[in-house]
Amino acid sequence: MKLENFLPALGFLSFKFLTCNSSIKKIIKAFVYALMLSNFIFISIFENKILDFISPFITFFAIYNIINLDRCGFFWAGFFSGILWFYWISFSFIYYELAWLIPLVIFGIGVIYGLIFLAASLPSFVALRAILLFIFSYIPPFGFNWFNLEATLILGIFQPNIRGLIAIFLAAILASYLKGYLRIIAVIVSLAFGVGFKNTKPVELPFSLELVNTNVKQSQKWDKNLKDKFIDEAILIIDNAIALKKRAILMPENAFATFMTHEKNLQRELLEKSHKIAIIAGSLAYENGSNFNSTFLFDNGVMKRFDKVVLVPFGEEIPLPNFAKEIINKLFFDGASDFKTAKEPSSYTIDGVKIRNAICYEATTDRLFKGDFDVMFAITNNGWFKSDFFPTTQPILQRNLLKYYATKYNKIIYHSVNGSKSEIIKPKEF
Repeated sequence: MKLENFLPALGFLSFKFLTCNSSIKKIIKAFVYALMLSNFIFISIFENKILDFISPFITFFAIYNIINLDRCGFFWAGFFSGILWFYWISFSFIYYELAWLIPLVIFGIGVIYGLIFLAASLPSFVALRAILLFIFSYIPPFGFNWFNLEATLILGIFQPNIRGLIAIFLAAILASYLKGYLRIIAVIVSLAFGVGFKNTKPVELPFSLELVNTNVKQSQKWDKNLKDKFIDEAILIIDNAIALKKRAILMPENAFATFMTHEKNLQRELLEKSHKIAIIAGSLAYENGSNFNSTFLFDNGVMKRFDKVVLVPFGEEIPLPNFAKEIINKLFFDGASDFKTAKEPSSYTIDGVKIRNAICYEATTDRLFKGDFDVMFAITNNGWFKSDFFPTTQPILQRNLLKYYATKYNKIIYHSVNGSKSEIIKPKEF
């Protein structure tokens, strides 16, 4: 059964390169290999040491099989990989009252990553295809860097860095060209090159921290009728932490779903409580006609504000030329303008500990780990990516990426979240 027999009926899907010997069987195989490449996301759900150990070897077999596909197979492997990793992005459109766009967004994500894989398949040599796929995995489309093949090694015995990934790709290339015992020996030696080793012990907090977890639905979070209710609940959480004699409390992104800069009474109340506990919480800020996604620190009667540095592509900014940006904002986001950012990452000090501030997406970027600091406090609102009708793997992927960066820079990340689990994320142990 040939797919080209059905493509004419699909109209705009009838790309010529998809009809080159692209059978249903080959598409299914490409889906299986994409699922194998995505295995670390789904295996993480089980928190099973045996599955964790197996995970990077599944990744190796995925890469080996993908680089040996024909061009059509390459496209479909990328298409399904993009969807398996990022289908949940489409859920955020529910809260812009654009749910009808969900299938189109999912399809678009698949096409973007399908084309990236297709570009890597253009050479006829398997080794060159593997090298291009390796290189292209480091090029973020529209600045979105979550397709990180190094992070696929966050489980198991391999180092989740460029050395570990080179080992996996080299083993896949050698397995493609060699036969018999020579192939087995070459693969084992190559994979051994990527095995991890113990890191030095990272800095931990010397004081007690209340790590807050909330589960406010995104559909309710910005409801003006519920604003006072949610503020009262947040104040109660702070009071409970004070009763427990915690030194600090870390609350999620937009824990106060308002413009903190406008809330003078709320500021006074938090400043008063800050003599008993340091309060770190997310809220919005407005200054000089611009909106900011910010973290507010209240400590010893002083308020400080730290603005986000790296915005979410197509969430907080449109990473396109101004004319296209204005059109998209007008059509889909009621003419809203992009958030503004701080120029550099921010840090603050509590009891001598230098803490790097990070808000959601930016905690999974290299830029936020540059410079001198001891630990990272990250705050997130994952309510955007939850659906009442379909499960989301977004928090799992995010957690794996945070652990990847914690390992890469040997830092502990204290992560306070709305909509999924809050936790202390430490570097990978070997």
